[in-house]
Amino acid sequence: MNVVIIGAGPAGLLLAHRLLARSSHYQVFIYEQRSDPRKLRSDQRAFVLSLTERGQTDLKAIDGLWSAVEQRGVAIRKTGVYSKKRQQWQVFERSSGVEKYSLLINRNHLCSALLDELEKRKYPGLHLNFDTACAKVDLKAHQVTLAAKDGQSMEQPYDLLVGADGIHSVVKAALLKQPGFDFQQSYFDKVWKALHLPQPQAFAADTSYFFRVTSPATDAKALPIQISGAAIPELDDQFCLLIFWGQAPDQAQNNPPGIETPTDLQKMIFEQWLPGLQVSDAAAQAFCERRPSSILETHCDRYHDQTGQAVLVGDAAHAMSSFLAQGCQAAFADVVALDRCLQASEDQLQDALPQYSALQVKEGHAITELNILLRPQAKWVSSLFSVAMMMQGKLNQRFPNRFSPTPSTLLSKTSMPYAEICDRFKSWFSLIRWSNQRMLAKQKSAQSKSVATNS
Repeated sequence: MNVVIIGAGPAGLLLAHRLLARSSHYQVFIYEQRSDPRKLRSDQRAFVLSLTERGQTDLKAIDGLWSAVEQRGVAIRKTGVYSKKRQQWQVFERSSGVEKYSLLINRNHLCSALLDELEKRKYPGLHLNFDTACAKVDLKAHQVTLAAKDGQSMEQPYDLLVGADGIHSVVKAALLKQPGFDFQQSYFDKVWKALHLPQPQAFAADTSYFFRVTSPATDAKALPIQISGAAIPELDDQFCLLIFWGQAPDQAQNNPPGIETPTDLQKMIFEQWLPGLQVSDAAAQAFCERRPSSILETHCDRYHDQTGQAVLVGDAAHAMSSFLAQGCQAAFADVVALDRCLQASEDQLQDALPQYSALQVKEGHAITELNILLRPQAKWVSSLFSVAMMMQGKLNQRFPNRFSPTPSTLLSKTSMPYAEICDRFKSWFSLIRWSNQRMLAKQKSAQSKSVATNS
């Protein structure tokens, strides 16, 4: 069976592992438009992924794979939050168990580990191709056209086509032309930048440091702008600094509010955002010159096309905010579900593909919802929800059989389906959804008034 995977990201590579480890009758062709990440220099745009219980379980299903990945990441057991009252960082244990931790790993390092293990196992059915873009998908003929970096093109037939090629998926673009394929996308009013730094001596290597501040709006009639982020340890004594701020995707603003020069950035980080964290002149300059990345959310009503024998996994199916650090783990869940559907149906695609969509569409919708619903926009709802979840956590510790863990605990320390988490807290989420909609309407009203005044 010829399986063509477009995209050599974590999801595409894990799928190759599962298929090839399970059966020798698969011929797996992976095509990636970028170069082999093992041959690239450090990318300042590369971001850090968090692998909790969910992601770790999926990697451990392949013998030896988790240990190879674990060596490329950093185990995080603590969370740091700065206390202005005490003028110092407060550090909290994330888990009481020694074996329970989040693994933070640069995306390129994760892909490199998965690639090394694929090649080490010498699967005869593996065909890896970098610097080769998917130029065209012919769902009717079950064939893709590939364009190599050197200008050559080729045709590749397939029995199953897997779109693991991210938000702007070429495979998804082909599915969109099929009758009845419903697709929606929207941009968050947030953008982000990443900054990679040498690990500061005053910051621990097993702790993630978080901040969240509110900056006054530049327009008196507009709402304040939230700025948030984290300093996250990486391999080789590095820190990845992620900064998010509110900004409409069509606005031409390259830096957070109040940051006009590299010196502004250095001062703001050192004194307010992450007190004590120093940023070099060169790093600050590079940060300010770089364009921010936008955040796109997508929804598909199905993740397969029966006639074209094609499926979508990961961001190609359900792009989301990184707020809950579930993007990679949701993609892994797609891979596991697809592999199990193929195995259960003995590769009968007319049975496997609809079953895959039936399982994973509701999960994709649920996790994109959770990314929004676990961030109440109204202060009073946010405060109420925080207090309620703190009480919920304490009650669960004392009476685990009577009270559920909090949503964040269920996300990070269990493999409970996302849809079930939504159902458990549906009353709270109804309130948050209502309050968020009111806040959004208020923001749009303020923006309209500001435009009218300026006109």
